[in-house]
Amino acid sequence: MPTHILRLILLVVGFIILAIAAAIYLTPESFYEFGHYRADSVGEIAADTPQFQGPDYCEACHEEQHTDWTAGVHTVVKCEVCHGAAREHPADGGKLPIPDDTVKLCTLCHEKMPARPAAQPQIVVSEHAGEEQCVTCHDPHSPALGGDQAGEESDPAAACAGCHGDEGRGTGDFPSLAGKDADYLAMQLRNYRSGARENAMMNTIAESLSDADIVGFAAFYAALEGGAGQ
Repeated sequence: MPTHILRLILLVVGFIILAIAAAIYLTPESFYEFGHYRADSVGEIAADTPQFQGPDYCEACHEEQHTDWTAGVHTVVKCEVCHGAAREHPADGGKLPIPDDTVKLCTLCHEKMPARPAAQPQIVVSEHAGEEQCVTCHDPHSPALGGDQAGEESDPAAACAGCHGDEGRGTGDFPSLAGKDADYLAMQLRNYRSGARENAMMNTIAESLSDADIVGFAAFYAALEGGAGQ
């Protein structure tokens, strides 16, 4: 027999011996007792401390948020998807994280992608809200602009309060709307709707407004007491 053939046979035999030895000495004894897994792992997993507690666990301390969550469209998204596993919270003395970058978090599900179902709400962030965080306009536990939930009437204050304040008096760099002329406010909304005035967030919001909505919003804020910056 040629030497190179003999070496090849010895190499194959050596590999087989090593494989058999590894299977004997490295495979746990309980492996394949019930199936293609370690039988001992069943008891180990059952004895482990639960990492995810579920929404009912959160309700005792966060009743208001739980109520909003159950009434909205986010009931398919459990608390710990956004806030992390509760584990032994609050007994462990720690606090669950509150997401500070909601654009990064929300777009995991809502960034526009061709492969996503058409029924899934999707946005192009740069066109939808620019650099604004999602929670500026949306309640994370029941995400909708004011009046978007089924069966609710439109609430201008709820829709715009994130930027313009509960009383329409402006917050930070966002201008006051309270007490301004109704015709002026209506004209600005129409300009945002048509694109004549550009702002990623306002263009998106105004696109969904009817003429009646615009008149109603303008009248609502015109009737409020004027705020700073008017």
